[in-house]
Amino acid sequence: MTSSPTKHRLIRFTLHLLSGFALLLSSDLAFGRTDFTKAPTEVSIHNPEKTEGLRNRTTISIQVPANAGAKLEHVVLSQLSSLDRWNWGRRNPVIYLGDYSLRRRGEPGLSKAIISERGNELNIRFNPPIVPGRRVNIVFRDFNPKADIYQWATSLIPSGDDPITSDGPTLRLSVYRNIDYR
Repeated sequence: MTSSPTKHRLIRFTLHLLSGFALLLSSDLAFGRTDFTKAPTEVSIHNPEKTEGLRNRTTISIQVPANAGAKLEHVVLSQLSSLDRWNWGRRNPVIYLGDYSLRRRGEPGLSKAIISERGNELNIRFNPPIVPGRRVNIVFRDFNPKADIYQWATSLIPSGDDPITSDGPTLRLSVYRNIDYR
């Protein structure tokens, strides 16, 4: 039979092990989840042509912070209130790194865009993922939809196992009616 002091030490040791195990299970580290230590929040949308029915060059610009803690693998834009859906075009976008520029040309094949069946969600996946400290610009070409205010909620997803999505800012574009002022 064990003595009382030895029995108490064994019980305390067991409790320490159990509490440490419980703490590990409650943390994301136990499951190998990936998240941003500082999520990208500097996200903007540009469209130099504001008139309905005219050709557009819609550019989404995302700054991945230098201390993000993970690469940016994909971004999701979920269109909010509007009767019409934004025209993202049939081709995959082109991307370029660096500051936004109206005339910069992007490289094809570095991203893939998938539009949901209902047309209200755009999922852009980067290949390779965007490293921290870089700004990525995603360029789409098509035609502006009907005059309205178009808005999107943004979600940013890091590269890694079981990623945790970070919410980004709401993006907004206005398209105006095509009125001939002669």
